[in-house]
Amino acid sequence: MGAYYLIQTSEVSSNLARFDGMRYGQRAGDDGTRSAEEVMAATRGEGFGAEVKRRIILGTYALSVGYYDAYYLQAQRVRTLVAQDFAKAFEACDVIAAPSTPTTAFKLGDKVDDPLAMYNFDLFTLPLNLAGLPGMSVPAGEASDTNLPVGLQLIAPAFEDARLYRVGAAFEAGR
Repeated sequence: MGAYYLIQTSEVSSNLARFDGMRYGQRAGDDGTRSAEEVMAATRGEGFGAEVKRRIILGTYALSVGYYDAYYLQAQRVRTLVAQDFAKAFEACDVIAAPSTPTTAFKLGDKVDDPLAMYNFDLFTLPLNLAGLPGMSVPAGEASDTNLPVGLQLIAPAFEDARLYRVGAAFEAGR
């Protein structure tokens, strides 16, 4: 879901910008002889992992001059449409049940070096995050071919977390 990743990386970029070792965050590489820019680069280089750096770069790009309107604002419009679609769906039901992931679980460590596969694994949870809705994944058994867990995602209307917990508890009790 492109809109989610544009918004999410933009928010990561703007929120983590303050962790520069000067105002917030642990300071790295400061022996008293380095410039502020060198300290910031060392701090961010040591303090952020590869995935965080990737998201910061993508978000900074999406928020840059010339791309803000083309990407970020368009993604915000999609966010509004997704939220409206969920609101309409909740006129007809109390909770939405859906798969948590597009496939069964993978073995621990299988996708660590494949960020795209990891992003795609989140595909079914992104719309509710985009709409700002509460959701939970509950165990729903195991795949017969791999014996790996399968999750059921439950989604409730905004601010209906208690309803979500009741339905999740009822599902788990009935298993």
